[in-house]
Amino acid sequence: MEERVSLSARPEAPWAFWSGIAGGVAAGALAVKGIFESGSSTAAIGLVLVPFLAIAAMVFAGIWGLALGCVASSLRRVQHYAPALLLAAWIFALAVPAAAGWEIWRGLALQEAVRAVPDMTAGELDDAFARSRWNRDRFFLGALALNPAASPALLDGIAALPDAELYEPMGSLWNVKGRNTKGIAVMRLVADHAHTRPDTLARLANGPHADRLRHELSKNPNTPTAILKGWFDSGDIYLQWGLALNPKTPPEVMEKLAQSTDRYVRLNLTYNPATPEAVLQRLVREPDEVLARNARLALERKTR
Repeated sequence: MEERVSLSARPEAPWAFWSGIAGGVAAGALAVKGIFESGSSTAAIGLVLVPFLAIAAMVFAGIWGLALGCVASSLRRVQHYAPALLLAAWIFALAVPAAAGWEIWRGLALQEAVRAVPDMTAGELDDAFARSRWNRDRFFLGALALNPAASPALLDGIAALPDAELYEPMGSLWNVKGRNTKGIAVMRLVADHAHTRPDTLARLANGPHADRLRHELSKNPNTPTAILKGWFDSGDIYLQWGLALNPKTPPEVMEKLAQSTDRYVRLNLTYNPATPEAVLQRLVREPDEVLARNARLALERKTR
């Protein structure tokens, strides 16, 4: 009668065990790193999912370690396997590092591409958007949209892209956010850019994802007045934040914003060079010391 060998006694077992442990630890550490580097305000919720992600990675890495153990045991002739099983083990053992190598190469190449964008001229930015192999990657597009030299035509071209992920905050394990350290969504960067044309901003304001851009659209002085007017009486706090920063906001609207119960709406008025002196004089009397000091500094800048 053939003696049965327990799973833990098989030659592949150590490979599976240690690969699983390493995979689980690495996945957990990378997940935590990605969460803390994410630009999303709700990213911390992802910490709840880290153990489940680590377990899933542990299982996958364990299976890969099992395949690697089969290959190693076969090469050392300590275990015999059916040809089909050995072929599958070889394929899986080689496919995982090949995929990892491809991802590493891609990540490093994208890092270099993003790093080069801040030094580009307007013409080079246009050429990169038209011809770069990364011209539809959101991290690369974010770097283009963040460059102060970006042309109105380039920004309009990015705004016309239909990808929903361009409205989402960005996060990556690779250093591909460049100067966009907070991982702000690509379309928010476009809506905030000083060179974005009024017609581009109007299209974004009337688009299906306009609610995600309301702060940037309301503070950009290039946003058409007809669109801004529809927001003057809005109770949306993000719109009020933006309107308080917009030099095109009428004085009477700023008067109303100065009475807002939200501290940051009133604080933003002190950063707006078009805020009337009468409004700043009222803000100087605020009990909030920071707000009052900012209002005094704004008044001093006007008198200079």
